[in-house]
Amino acid sequence: MGIHITLHSSRNFVLAIFHGPVKPHELESFVDELLLDKYDNEGKVRLAILSEGASASLLRYQTICAAGKRMRQGRLRQHRGKLAIFARSRVGFGLAKMYQMATEKIDPSEVRVLHGDGLESATQWLGISDLSENIQQLLEAVEQSAAKGLSIQVVH
Repeated sequence: MGIHITLHSSRNFVLAIFHGPVKPHELESFVDELLLDKYDNEGKVRLAILSEGASASLLRYQTICAAGKRMRQGRLRQHRGKLAIFARSRVGFGLAKMYQMATEKIDPSEVRVLHGDGLESATQWLGISDLSENIQQLLEAVEQSAAKGLSIQVVH
């Protein structure tokens, strides 16, 4: 189904919500998007949410590892921003840990993988807790749209 990206330029923050079965070309397009200059700012914070219905059943392990390797080699890696990955399911948590390993993080303070009720912890760690309510509303809208077979794309 897809990946929805919201860029909050004024806050140096990127939100990505993964929902439904993610296809290989969608993951590749997502990485292409994140490697664009507009996302290349020092101290950028990123929150990736794997929604309840997110699935990697269409992705091979090599595809996920290749995405992690491309992100590791991108220019934004030089700027050492934080990434929080919040998974709403155990399967999503496993996928997030696999991605974390694929990116070969040297500094454990760069990436945090959370699950269950960790959304609030993720936003606090990233320094964007004032956006928690808006993020929760957007997540609910994306999940409701996905459940109805609709798609929304938001980039600010």
